[in-house]
Amino acid sequence: LAEASVVGSLFGEHPVLLLDDVLSELDARRQDFVLDRITGGQVFITSCEAPAGEISRGKILHIHQGALVDSPN
Repeated sequence: LAEASVVGSLFGEHPVLLLDDVLSELDARRQDFVLDRITGGQVFITSCEAPAGEISRGKILHIHQGALVDSPN
């Protein structure tokens, strides 16, 4: 996230962030901490588990056997 902030400052636009499984080992409080630090731009977060806390921004997509399935939001 720090690098994304520096890149945004240098180039004047936010980079696309691809965060692979960064939340799975964190409890709900720490997941919220990380998610609250993400501002601006497009962000894709992959996970094998549902988040422990509430996701108030963005969209959750579910993939099953390589296909997009119904999304809860």
